[in-house]
Amino acid sequence: MPSFRSHVALTVWPIAALLALGLSHMWPALRGAPSYAAASPASWLSLVAWTTVVLVFVGAYAHGWSRFALAHEDQVGPYRSSGCIRLQKLAGGLAWAFIAGNLIVHWVMTFQAGPVALSHYELLRGLLSRPVVLGLYVIGLAALGLYLAQGIAASFRAWNIGTRPESSRWLEVGCTLASAIVMLMALNLLSHFATGRAYWFSSASAASSVASSADGGTP
Repeated sequence: MPSFRSHVALTVWPIAALLALGLSHMWPALRGAPSYAAASPASWLSLVAWTTVVLVFVGAYAHGWSRFALAHEDQVGPYRSSGCIRLQKLAGGLAWAFIAGNLIVHWVMTFQAGPVALSHYELLRGLLSRPVVLGLYVIGLAALGLYLAQGIAASFRAWNIGTRPESSRWLEVGCTLASAIVMLMALNLLSHFATGRAYWFSSASAASSVASSADGGTP
C-alpha cells in the first residue's frame, strides 16, 4: 500500500518528533529548577522556533489527512477498520489541541515573566498543581498516546511490515506498549510539576533539593 506512506509519514511522525523533543527539553526539571534552567534556557528565539516547528508540523498533519481522504474515501488502508480511522482523527485533534495549548502556555509565561527559565519553572509548578489544568494535560497525553499507538502500527503496515493477522496483533501490542512507556515518562514529568514528586528519578530530584537547601543555610 505505497499510496498510504505519505499519509502516515505526515501525520504520525511529526507528533512523535514533537513529543520526543518536548520530553528531552523538560526532562532536566526532574533534577530541580537549576538543572532545568541550565539545560533549557528560555529565550524569545527558542519560543519562536518552537512555534514555527509546530505550525509546520500542523500543516503536514492536515496535508496528510487530506491526501488520505481524497485518495481513499472507501478504504481503511493501514488501519484495522473505519472505526479506527474515526478514533484516530479524534485522538489526533485532541493531541494537537494539547500541543497548541501547551505552546500558548509558554507564550503567556514568557510575556508574564520574560525569557527566564527559573521563572517558567515556578509558573509551571503553580499552573499544573491546579486540578482542572492537570486533568486537561492528562486527557491530552492520553489522546497523544492513543494516536501514536495506532499511528505507528499503521506506519509499519504502510511499509508492508506486520500485515498478516498474527504479526499484526503482535505489532499492535508492541506499539501499544512502546506508546505506554513514553506516556508514563510524560506523566512522570507532569507529576513532578503537579505534586513536586516524580515516580522515576525522584530520589535524584530530592537529593538536589536537599543539597540546595543545605547550601542556602550555610553561613
